[in-house]
Amino acid sequence: MKPFWEKEEESPFTLQKIDEEKILEVEGTLGVTLPDTYKQLILEWNGGFTVRNAFPTEKPNSWADDHVQFDHLRGIAKGDGIMSSPQLSDELELPQGLIFISGEEDTWIAMDYRQTKEHPPIHYFDLELEVDFKLADSFDEFIEQLYTAEDVMVEVVEIDEECSDLYISKDELEQIFERQDLRQQNLFKMAHYPMEDIEEIAWFFFRMKQCIQQIKDQHVLYETAAAIHSILLLNPDMPRNDRINKELQEIAEFLENSGESLTVLLGEDIHPVKKP
Repeated sequence: MKPFWEKEEESPFTLQKIDEEKILEVEGTLGVTLPDTYKQLILEWNGGFTVRNAFPTEKPNSWADDHVQFDHLRGIAKGDGIMSSPQLSDELELPQGLIFISGEEDTWIAMDYRQTKEHPPIHYFDLELEVDFKLADSFDEFIEQLYTAEDVMVEVVEIDEECSDLYISKDELEQIFERQDLRQQNLFKMAHYPMEDIEEIAWFFFRMKQCIQQIKDQHVLYETAAAIHSILLLNPDMPRNDRINKELQEIAEFLENSGESLTVLLGEDIHPVKKP
């Protein structure tokens, strides 16, 4: 098998090591037989970022015209990873019988057990576009066709080895802004930046505004807009002042002028004051 895991990167998807006995219990709980290749991968590394980040498709979607993003594989843990799939289906208003193996926000990839208990096809779901289509007839076929899409690869910011969790310092964040390094793992880290000090919050959104104004790729802009939207949802009691509201307003207006419907919707939600 080709190299699969990107083990050098911190990942919020990497869970505690699991053994074959636990996987059997999981299959019993879910009522399905997981693909052998999936189980082999999870025994090696229980979820995380992947070396190859895209799967080819001829169906345009909110990520690209010729591929869907696949930069991580969800692992297995009690109430986490693929075990949260039934609850996630309810939250996303999608049918039961899906085991979500990758995704966030409005785009998801799942093993589709709606009509089988084993050997599931792999499906892609785009909630904003109300799209559900098959990517591959099996997990093995899906894994074999993964490739690296250069247009979504950005140089990795070097993070101090002593920083072993998702919390990120201002200096590290400045490096990300300086390098325009808006790959997903860095957007995850941004979401954990403490929104407590009003001056640092103003600095954060000022630098974010400068950064997004330089983005040329509409898909990267959408992912960044989604991250900003998530930060605001995660910090409902975040301190505000006129400067912060001004930065958010300018970010929102820039996104609304992007010309991409999904990004425009996020911009409308980011506005500090709802339009009448």
